[in-house]
Amino acid sequence: MRRGRRAIISACMFLAVAAAPAAALAQTVDELYASGVKARQAQNFDEAADLLRRALALKPDNADALVQLGFAELGRNDLPAAREAFSKALSLAPAYLDASFGMAQIEFRSGNLDAALPLAEKVSRAEPGNTDAAALVANIRRAQQATRKAKPAAATARNKPRPPRPNPIAGLMEEGRRLRAAGQLPEAEKAYRRALRLAPKNTDILVALGLVAGSQQKFDEAGHFFDQALAIEPGLLDARLGKVRLAIWQGDVPGARAMIDDVLGTAPENVEALGLDARISLLEQDYARAEQSFQRVLAIDPRNAEALVGIGDLRRARGDDAAARDAYRQALALEPGSRDIDQRLAAPPPRKWRLDLGSEVSDLTGGLGDWTDSSAGLAYRLTPRTTISGRTRVATRFGHTDFQIEGRIDQAFSPTVSAYALAAATPDADFLARYSIGAGASWQIMAPAKAFGPFSLNIDTRYDDFANAEITTISPWVQAYVLDGRLGLSARWVHAADDIGTQADGYVLRADLAVTQRFNVFGGYADAPEISDGTLVPTRTVFGGISWDVTDPLTLRANLAHEQRPTFDRTIFGLGLTTRF
Repeated sequence: MRRGRRAIISACMFLAVAAAPAAALAQTVDELYASGVKARQAQNFDEAADLLRRALALKPDNADALVQLGFAELGRNDLPAAREAFSKALSLAPAYLDASFGMAQIEFRSGNLDAALPLAEKVSRAEPGNTDAAALVANIRRAQQATRKAKPAAATARNKPRPPRPNPIAGLMEEGRRLRAAGQLPEAEKAYRRALRLAPKNTDILVALGLVAGSQQKFDEAGHFFDQALAIEPGLLDARLGKVRLAIWQGDVPGARAMIDDVLGTAPENVEALGLDARISLLEQDYARAEQSFQRVLAIDPRNAEALVGIGDLRRARGDDAAARDAYRQALALEPGSRDIDQRLAAPPPRKWRLDLGSEVSDLTGGLGDWTDSSAGLAYRLTPRTTISGRTRVATRFGHTDFQIEGRIDQAFSPTVSAYALAAATPDADFLARYSIGAGASWQIMAPAKAFGPFSLNIDTRYDDFANAEITTISPWVQAYVLDGRLGLSARWVHAADDIGTQADGYVLRADLAVTQRFNVFGGYADAPEISDGTLVPTRTVFGGISWDVTDPLTLRANLAHEQRPTFDRTIFGLGLTTRF
């Protein structure tokens, strides 16, 4: 029996060992190749060479991987290693034009112009639209002409073997990539611009400059670089994806969606395109599609840190901060020292509670005394889209005190459409409404842009039942932001009518200015009906105030207003605070 069991175990082990190489090949060669190509396109030449060599260890006759390895070694300026890779690719596929083009570049950099020219011409004839091959042919011919015009002695000296010169463009590109990864964007831009002066038609440099300019919110310059790259090479995938990123940075989600759908139509398995599709879906709050696209990226490239960060952002958007941090930590293990990931991990857990406290004192002319109005509100974010809140209000007027309670729910249906509903009641009301119901909605019809936006259409409605009257108020209003979102302007029309047919109309104008990141001011003017003890009172008001974000969770507020009414004037002083936890 023991011998039988040993034989069975040995057979199972033999089958497992025999099957392992095939399973590993099916699981890893394509993934390693895709990751290597992506690393090379991102100018991460050392990483690209390592990934491609691992793919070739599993499948040595992969001509595509050999060619990509050759270009990665060219990026590292290791000409012997590049020559070896291209030579192997040509031995497997003699008609492989990309390998011939790579060999032409090696001969050109080595100074072997007579050997480089026929190789480059072969590629240019076979691919008339290949601008890189045409440029290489022109460069070789110019170099040959310069050689013929030189003095014989100098020509003899140049023909002597000499070590190949390092490629300054590759060095500058690597410097730019390193600086950009370290967050030193202005310095990275300088390195890329120096490279561009050496090679004005290099599309890789143009795309890199577009990305670093866009990261610094130089959106016009970024778009110009991407357009230049597309003019040189129409349909260039990296430039098209750069324009998608630019649309996202500018808040143009519909434009980004249209462009990424077009890219995915021609490159459905492109890892970067899938990642951007997921990012756009996050902005659209289409969490199911976002998760599907991020998972497709990881299926192709399990070590894709950007997709893991995206999954963390998705989980955080869904309100699961603990799961989000797990994803961020996995991404950080793949990219140690990443500032972007460190910042996400350092962010405090989202604060779901909000407490608002406020109190106002009104001074009335004509010896009528003072009014007071104080409130306390508590809100809870039930889900990323839903917030519920409650509020209490205590008001005094002419010796009477009313206590009001209110409940409200706010719901976001999409990134651009939201609505709310409320109900309030005042037991034993003296001057406030016995009960009130209200609702409103907001629709953002223009996304934020550098010069103008966002722009939204809004409406508020309310019904108040007083002891002696019923009043309905309808108030549509518009709001727009300018100066890169620092100045907000709103205009509101107010229409009120009671149950006996009395109607009143008016307007409210308001401006909000972000003076600094933490300090804001507002001011405005209103000529609109005020509801006072069930009566519509024509009122003109000048108002203003400030808010100061003392810390991230704490905001202090102060406001001042002066009203002119038919029977008296009223000056209002108010203080308040908001804290989040």
